[in-house]
Amino acid sequence: MREKNIVRCRHFYETYGAPMIHEKFPEYENRIAAGFAGEGSDCFGFDDDISTDHDYGTGFCMWLTDEDFERIGSALQKEYQSLMKQNGNDDSLHLFLDGRRGASTIANFYASILGTDITAQKMTDYLWMTLPEDRLATAVNGEIYRDDFGEFGRIRDMLSGYYPERVRLIKLAEQMYHFSQNIQSNYARMMARKDYLTAGICVTQAAKSAMSLVYLLNRRYAPYYKWMRKGMEKLEILSEIGELLDRAALLPCQKQAWDGRTYRASEINDQDANVAVFEEIAGLLVKELNAQGIIHGDNPFLDIHSKELVQRLR
Repeated sequence: MREKNIVRCRHFYETYGAPMIHEKFPEYENRIAAGFAGEGSDCFGFDDDISTDHDYGTGFCMWLTDEDFERIGSALQKEYQSLMKQNGNDDSLHLFLDGRRGASTIANFYASILGTDITAQKMTDYLWMTLPEDRLATAVNGEIYRDDFGEFGRIRDMLSGYYPERVRLIKLAEQMYHFSQNIQSNYARMMARKDYLTAGICVTQAAKSAMSLVYLLNRRYAPYYKWMRKGMEKLEILSEIGELLDRAALLPCQKQAWDGRTYRASEINDQDANVAVFEEIAGLLVKELNAQGIIHGDNPFLDIHSKELVQRLR
């Protein structure tokens, strides 16, 4: 595996980008925020050899206020593109990076990721709830090299501060419900009906909810679904759930555990390996939810705790 792109891009900025800004735009040098953040697995540090097939290349971002961009934005972008060509970074693969690297306004950077201009709005609980979590993760990833003026960092720090607690609790209740409905209720029904395709969907959706819960308990935004498992490796709380989910992902269909079995909603079929793994996951989640004072009680059926939490929030 080659060196991570986040490391290569910092080196490129320090070697070529910072001197260019200092030489060409000295009067704006302390007003241009620079870094490497936004779209792309490399901004999370998740890139590998497979990542190089699309949207991949050396470069960096420069963020300006609307007023400064109006004055120097075009000239700054022109110098950036010239810098890229001088250093062999103008092949067709990098064309996909247009708009992701180079010069942009602070407002446009966040709006392009979050779908709304948060610089012009009050951050209410409703707005927090409407912002997609994976986009919030994208808005605060990467590295900031320089931000003397501080406006870019002010917004980044606000977003990095995570959800207001009430919003986090609402999202926890929601994911507890989805986890429980998929794997602790509907999975058994589907297996008893011999609908193995839908049972598999239940397992997959429960796994995604389990990962969402782990991120919420760590107070970290979950990235796009294809990077959720990878990102769990860096989490301090319940990262071991990732290994349990890996085990579940490799299990064959558990039809034999249901052959000749009469379905009863009140019973847990512990002969089904999927059920066993997810009950272990539920136990770990309940333990941590109790430790954080979010729920009270050790019942592994998460739907009960979800309903109680919703009632408290009301």
